[in-house]
Amino acid sequence: MLVNSCATSSNNSLYSNELTNDSEPIQVLSVEELFYIRDLDTEELINKRAVITESIKYKGLSKSQLVELNLIANSSYAKPYTKNIIKNLYKNDEALKKNKRIVISLDIDEVYKNYLIQAIANLGWNIELIFDKNNPDIFISSNILDENLPGFCSSFQRDQAASIEKVIFRKNSSEYQDTLVIYEDAFKSEHFELLNNYKNIRSALYTNNSYEIFASNILGVSESANRFKKINALLPNIKINNIPRVRQDIKNIYFLMSYEKAKGLVPAFRYNYSIDINSYASINLIKNISDLNKIIDFESLIIPAPHQLGDVIFLEQFSKNTLLKERLIYDNLHDLIISIYLQKTGIQNAIINGRSGILFMKAGQCTRRELPLKKIDSEGSFKPL
Repeated sequence: MLVNSCATSSNNSLYSNELTNDSEPIQVLSVEELFYIRDLDTEELINKRAVITESIKYKGLSKSQLVELNLIANSSYAKPYTKNIIKNLYKNDEALKKNKRIVISLDIDEVYKNYLIQAIANLGWNIELIFDKNNPDIFISSNILDENLPGFCSSFQRDQAASIEKVIFRKNSSEYQDTLVIYEDAFKSEHFELLNNYKNIRSALYTNNSYEIFASNILGVSESANRFKKINALLPNIKINNIPRVRQDIKNIYFLMSYEKAKGLVPAFRYNYSIDINSYASINLIKNISDLNKIIDFESLIIPAPHQLGDVIFLEQFSKNTLLKERLIYDNLHDLIISIYLQKTGIQNAIINGRSGILFMKAGQCTRRELPLKKIDSEGSFKPL
């Protein structure tokens, strides 16, 4: 197999495609990050991207995948960053074919042991687990989503928040005046953290107001309507068509809310003329639901979501009443096993399309993770941006 050689600038690194300070942030492993868009039509590039993201799940490369990857690696439309990913993937796939047997000794709460066993079965690798409370090599906290997993740079909760913040609090927007944070009392600590990390954030505390009234007040719709009433009273004989104007200084809304309140408030904002405003929330908003059909209430909402959310494992290996939170815990433990196995088999550098997000492993460093952002469509599905 032939792979074009790559230059050695930082932009060609296996781990980052650095952006200049005045650039818009690029989504992790997006078409824009992987390819020169001018060279092929968008639909074809989306298909090429799917080949790459499927291949880096580390489930073994099929002959057809190898053919497709080789075509991409030797093309003119693939960026050096992409060619480096493929080159490294070839090398790692050869190492995995040896199916080296490893032993993992760990201490974890009883309730999560079956998740680890299930993950190993799904991966199909030669792994022996030893559950040892007295002298384990690895200790896993019971607070799996909120605390760092062994070897990971930060927690799942922090990683998903960072994936949103990267987009809405851009480096070239020091005042952040285009983003409004709406939060409820239970999310005071998250709101306080944002205030500490970013300057001049505008925010609004939601209490128990009517959803529609709160949304129209925030967006300036009610103020516009009041102005119309005054003008109409002054000119009673003239017919005036009124289309309330939404505030032009808000481009993003970031919801820090629970499902119970958000299911009423998010649609209220959408129906109050905020179609052109991007709305964001973390996956925490829906973590306590078991039926993903309920997310249709959040049409147009953008959330950080792993590529494998809602796949066959998600749908068929859990009972219908299993909360999304429990499935996310499984996903995190699955990715922990992947990172441990790859390291123990001598693989030190890898980009992995994991179940909890895109993982970036590099020798001597903690495992970094980034989640792609997806928009909920009118059918209640997660669509990549």
